[in-house]
Amino acid sequence: MQPDACSQPPSCEVLEAVRPPILTVDEWQQGGRPRCGFNPDWLMPGESLVSILWKFACANALPGDVLMRLLCPDADPLEGVVPLRSAIDFNKLRRLLRLPSNSLCISLLDRTSGDRYHTAFRYCRQCAAHGYHSVLHQLAEEPRCAAHRQRLRTRCPQCHRESPFIINISVIEAPFRCVWCRSHFCYGLLPVRSTMQAMRRQDRLAIQERVLLRLGADTPGMANRNRPGSVPSAE
Repeated sequence: MQPDACSQPPSCEVLEAVRPPILTVDEWQQGGRPRCGFNPDWLMPGESLVSILWKFACANALPGDVLMRLLCPDADPLEGVVPLRSAIDFNKLRRLLRLPSNSLCISLLDRTSGDRYHTAFRYCRQCAAHGYHSVLHQLAEEPRCAAHRQRLRTRCPQCHRESPFIINISVIEAPFRCVWCRSHFCYGLLPVRSTMQAMRRQDRLAIQERVLLRLGADTPGMANRNRPGSVPSAE
């Protein structure tokens, strides 16, 4: 039996305010999905697509197989896809999540010459405690978290195995947890919730400045975006 990604009562305590109806795949594909199924204010600067999808699945009570069919209908939901711009249908993603294009562009890695990103899920335990994973965490040239200065990890604190950085059923149904033993990556139990109130403003600024420094020139729409120092709630 696959674990329920939202089985912990505190896990969706802030997301419960949305309470959209649970729809079938056909109803979602026919445009029956609720307009308020996701709040852009739940996002942090530079949030990865994996992190965004965890919040989206929890807010809409979507099982992993349903979300995979909505996002990547041609992919094997068990094998999954790597969250690269070249592997994800961006227009389909934007229609599904209804989030600003800039937020979605920055959430995807770009396949470039050389091995710039880690194939194993890489995380900061303090960020995970806030329900946040940054696309920066996957970059090979980023050894530490921009906000907390902790060395980034790839191995589970309990079973010491690595989880893959992909989007598939197992990953979607284990938010901020090891796909092998289901242990939390953070310290204690995780609230999958809005991080804007949980993470300090100075930490959000540090993340945004690092995102602009590392990814601004490579990401469509980022070069002329907000200057470091402003933290837009939607992105």
